[in-house]
Amino acid sequence: MTASEDTNKLTLQTQAVLVLICAAVYFYAFQLNLYWFDWIEFSHGVNWIFIPSGLRLLFVLLLARLGGIGIALSSMGVNYTLGEPDAHMFNILTGVISGASPCIARYLAIQWFNLDSLLFNLTARDFFKISVLFAIVNSLMHQLWFVWENKTQDFLASTLAMAVGDWFGTVLVLATVSLCIQLYKLKQTHKL
Repeated sequence: MTASEDTNKLTLQTQAVLVLICAAVYFYAFQLNLYWFDWIEFSHGVNWIFIPSGLRLLFVLLLARLGGIGIALSSMGVNYTLGEPDAHMFNILTGVISGASPCIARYLAIQWFNLDSLLFNLTARDFFKISVLFAIVNSLMHQLWFVWENKTQDFLASTLAMAVGDWFGTVLVLATVSLCIQLYKLKQTHKL
């Protein structure tokens, strides 16, 4: 059974709620990232630390396509509210890339690293490999699009900077989630 098959067992309403939760959390994380780290932006859409990228990967690891759909919708919303509201093609395709890149990275990680399709029993080493792969896939896809749209002048430098920012953001999110899980387990252990 794959994660996609697993999420298909959910009711349509539950799937819609999960997509909307992913979209809302991603949207507000993007706003928070702008507030905290906009001063270290490298170029258009490229931050040295980008926390929402960690949410991209986390949502897709947990919810597969539902997470990707939520991210795509949210990214379109971000582009329409913070970017150019009349640049429909740019806003929509950037959103699609934002939702598709973690899905592609997830698929490649399962294939290349021989991971279980439900991603059970991942080790710290697996998370490291997945986070690096995701940062590379995401930055390449975005920067190819940004170069095509003349939003970036230096493809290589922007791709490297975006990969670094995505990786830092991913590590921060995954480490925070891991710490929260460990604290929850510790709290549950002490209740007994």
